[in-house]
Amino acid sequence: MITKTNIASQIVDHLRKDIILGKYQKGEALVETALSHELGVSRGPVREAIGKLVAENLLEKHSNGRTAVIGFEQKDIENLYDTRILLETHALGQIDPEIFSANKDRLLLYIQQMEEADYYKQRDIEIDLAFHHLLVRMADNNSLMHLWSAQRDIFRTLIDITSEAALKDQEEIIRQHKDIVHALGKDEVQQAQQLLATHLRQACEYCCNSKELKK
Repeated sequence: MITKTNIASQIVDHLRKDIILGKYQKGEALVETALSHELGVSRGPVREAIGKLVAENLLEKHSNGRTAVIGFEQKDIENLYDTRILLETHALGQIDPEIFSANKDRLLLYIQQMEEADYYKQRDIEIDLAFHHLLVRMADNNSLMHLWSAQRDIFRTLIDITSEAALKDQEEIIRQHKDIVHALGKDEVQQAQQLLATHLRQACEYCCNSKELKK
């Protein structure tokens, strides 16, 4: 159901999820008029949503104006996580110890919020992403932050789809976040990078092994 608040964002999330789950075939056309009718919204926010998904490389615009699904496969998931590992581990190597000290309490607060969500048998996707966003932001590298932010919404959708599967291991996932902060606190950057890479590879496995995402 698409409500009147943040219509374009809701449409983007809805279509992104359907594309990732394979509800649209590779090469299938997405038509503004049909989508606006199906979702019960005007064509404006649909057009805006399509533009966002083109930017995310999930759709492509042809010279004749036709918009088609590029397709999304396991290899795409692996490539996304490989890219994320490169970006985030590189960010850790650029964090100044003083900047880390100034942000350590916020990182620990995010972990506490993850623990509270786990207590209620939930998974807070936004807090998880906020933790990783802060790790990258602490590198004080605008180009790095821009590259990471460009993929954030796709990762949010992937985490959303696989949240139920990952929930059984949430205590371990939270511990991994703690270990990363602990290593950074001891200025063991390489150890923190290895822990982060392992953490993200596990997240990639959740996606690749998810029944919802297996084609």
